[in-house]
Amino acid sequence: MQNEPSIALFPCCNPKKNFVNDSQTPGILTHDDYFRETFQVRRIAQAVLKKVLPKATIPHLDLEKLSVMERQKSDGFFKALTADAIYKVPVRKTGEHAHFFAVLEHKSYQDYQTIFQLWGYTYRICFQEWQAAMERGESKTKYRLPTIVAIIVYHGESQFKGATELAEMFQSLPGLEPYLPRMQAILFDLSSIDDDDPILNDPEVPELKVVFMVLKTIFRKDVALKVREVIQALKPHSDDPATRRIILATWIYLVNNAEHLRRNLDTMLGTFKEIIGEKDMPTMVEIWKAEGKIEGKAEGKAEAVLTTLRRKFKKVPQEIEAAVLAMSDPIALESVLEHAIDSNTLEDFATIL
Repeated sequence: MQNEPSIALFPCCNPKKNFVNDSQTPGILTHDDYFRETFQVRRIAQAVLKKVLPKATIPHLDLEKLSVMERQKSDGFFKALTADAIYKVPVRKTGEHAHFFAVLEHKSYQDYQTIFQLWGYTYRICFQEWQAAMERGESKTKYRLPTIVAIIVYHGESQFKGATELAEMFQSLPGLEPYLPRMQAILFDLSSIDDDDPILNDPEVPELKVVFMVLKTIFRKDVALKVREVIQALKPHSDDPATRRIILATWIYLVNNAEHLRRNLDTMLGTFKEIIGEKDMPTMVEIWKAEGKIEGKAEGKAEAVLTTLRRKFKKVPQEIEAAVLAMSDPIALESVLEHAIDSNTLEDFATIL
């Protein structure tokens, strides 16, 4: 697998939300963060376009020269526009300034304004391209706007119900329907795609199936089983920096967002350690520290211990809760927290109190 060039996290992201910084310290990954972190990898972007665009379109695009654009666009009218991903691809057998653009918006929940957001992003790209053409001295009568497609990538708990055509957002009057703006987005609804559908897999880009399956199952009870099945395929590629980054992002995203993974975190951590190497895998404690869930004071660490126990075992006996809250040594509490994460039963945990 060819090494991916290093790509910095998008500057418009909140730095507290970035999963790694220059020192590789783990942090928080929301649904949007994970999408951006993975879909900014060029080989994933190339594979995604091959999956979602019409087959007749692909031969006309020079996907080898695809670039991931700066996400934040600002002007005095639309203010700040922050698409989740924007891809720019040269069009074959055309001039150097002829490009295709794909604007991707990710949703993990029902958002009925999605198509309206995409309209704003699309307008801004058109305006910028037109301005650049006029500055180059191109003819106003012959100039044509670039081809731009809007893509909704959705992975909520039920099928997407929002509008996929801009015209649906407008109030209409009899006879005027054909004259309303008609931008139609491509909907890639992971919730409606079968787990074994070939569209999720690309043998040349094995991490694509991992990303798709993680997004598909993040809310499901079988998330641990499904992720274990696909993550193993990345072991032969674990020396590749971009792949390692995706594996780390996947682990941190799961820890932060997969509610049904709580009872399988130890097993999953073992799987990830086997693939990427134990010394490079952030533990839950490190991730939660970066999130701010573990404070420096004893009170905060005690609460982190109890939160871990409640997540794993639902109900914590009063005597255990009292014993944890009575501890005042932050260093000792950090060790107790590690034990809480590793314990299979409350009885196991109680042996150190």
